[in-house]
Amino acid sequence: MVRAYRTHFQQLSPNVKIFLAGNAIQGVGLSIYSLLFNLYLKELGYGESTIGSLISTTSLGISFMAFPAAFFIEKFHVKHLVMTAMIFSSGLFFIQMLNTTQTWLFTFGLLASMFQALFNISVSPFYLRNSNREVRVHLFSLNSALNMIAHFIGYLVGGYLPEMLKHFNPQLGQIELFRNSIMVALAVVFLSNLIFLKIKRVPVPKIKKSIFEGLKEKDWNTLAKLTIPKLCFAFGGGLIVPFINIYLKERFNLSTKMIGISYAALQLFIFLGIFITPVLVKKTTHLKFIMMTATLSIPFMLTMGLTGNIVLVLSCFFLRGMLMNMSSPITSMFEMEHVHEKECVFASAVIMFFYNLVYTSSTRMGGFLIEKYSFGPTFFMAAFFYLMAIVLYYRFFRQEDQVVERNEASFIEAA
Repeated sequence: MVRAYRTHFQQLSPNVKIFLAGNAIQGVGLSIYSLLFNLYLKELGYGESTIGSLISTTSLGISFMAFPAAFFIEKFHVKHLVMTAMIFSSGLFFIQMLNTTQTWLFTFGLLASMFQALFNISVSPFYLRNSNREVRVHLFSLNSALNMIAHFIGYLVGGYLPEMLKHFNPQLGQIELFRNSIMVALAVVFLSNLIFLKIKRVPVPKIKKSIFEGLKEKDWNTLAKLTIPKLCFAFGGGLIVPFINIYLKERFNLSTKMIGISYAALQLFIFLGIFITPVLVKKTTHLKFIMMTATLSIPFMLTMGLTGNIVLVLSCFFLRGMLMNMSSPITSMFEMEHVHEKECVFASAVIMFFYNLVYTSSTRMGGFLIEKYSFGPTFFMAAFFYLMAIVLYYRFFRQEDQVVERNEASFIEAA
């Protein structure tokens, strides 16, 4: 497996390698932000319902910007878009941290996430256009694996960062420690531009038509089939995933340091899962792999909501996270390969728009349900929507999957 990754990495273009590195570095900063932000909000005295509304602004901003971002990606070079996104998003997140009122936290978080969407929506189409089918599975897996390493570093550093700042300035209160730690993380996001500067500019193809022209000609049936199951995953995930660090703190009284270590350990499990994905996916079809990993994750999610044993909860937390994330590169590739190459940016925008819109609503609902009924019911609701997604994937793509299996069997027999 290591030899295969090394061989395929050597075949990647310099721009792809630079993009992988820059994406990983900014991931370190964003993971620290995601770990500490809702804990910071808790220190400010906000309840889970309000926290759910505030942290959902990221998904809401991405939804608002999805279609404009797709237009920009078709018209401008990715280097300029990525650097613009990083500069403005990190700057606006920084301003957000200077305010404590709900209105300003929401406003600047929304604006920052809209610029972040410029980056997020460019990743899959950029990799698809700069790779061939031979290296694509390893490229998408490598991107996800590097993100996991970045998150491992970010969560580990983020868990210790408030304690480290306390060591240098013992007079700082808990709120100031969280705020300053997040600002350090945003500085890392801003500095990732030094990596993206090295991307060599290539001419952008002149497109006479807007990507929104000829909407009737789009394959809306395929887009709907790709989007609807993913919306079930979005709704289920939004109910509980953003609140797991609060769950560990409130239910089991874990310290910020231990939560950071737990999230860092999760990244190791996810990294392992993504690392072995190219080998596992060769033994089955893409559809069955997506369905299998999601199905296996459901018992672990249910156990997290049922048990009061911290060791069991963390074990299920690690295994659920590994199973759901190891299929993410295959899901991205599955989506991009089901649309025409000229429509991949538009398809990515459609999927991202609806996914984040649903995730926003789900996170708000999750915060309300947790504040009113505690954490248990949300785990069960999330598992139900995961099961719905699996059923829909099967219904929409099972016939196509059977054709793929027959073709592969014929190829093996001929060989």
